[in-house]
Amino acid sequence: MSCDLVVLARRQPDVHAVIDGMVALGEAVHIRGGDPKPTLLYDADRRLLVSIEDPVLVSVPGEVGRLLGPEFGARAPAPVWWVDVRVVADLPDAQRVARKFAEALVHWVGGTIYPDGAPEAQVRSWKATEQPAGGGAASYSGGVIQS
Repeated sequence: MSCDLVVLARRQPDVHAVIDGMVALGEAVHIRGGDPKPTLLYDADRRLLVSIEDPVLVSVPGEVGRLLGPEFGARAPAPVWWVDVRVVADLPDAQRVARKFAEALVHWVGGTIYPDGAPEAQVRSWKATEQPAGGGAASYSGGVIQS
């Protein structure tokens, strides 16, 4: 039995960078797979905890609302990056690891998490993914990219 989370991200997420950060901060997970296969997170005993699908850009207006309901359609209008996070439900740490990953992803790229609707987070990545209008470079200030 599994349960799912969906991350609706504002910017294109780098799944492996977020997982690398979790590991660097002491999360004891082992990574397998990824691009184009799902990224799999295992515990120290090599039991599967979480499966993370590659991010998919949803650019059709109303599509998030059609799939997740009008509340999330209003919260996360297109374009957004859809990331399925599948959790193995019968392992104690699986839900915690999945939630930690989803929250870290939203922390860095902005967005929200379905089904509980964690509040919309500002983008906090140090890496600007878009050039601002006028061609100038974006700057980093206090954890938020500014242009």
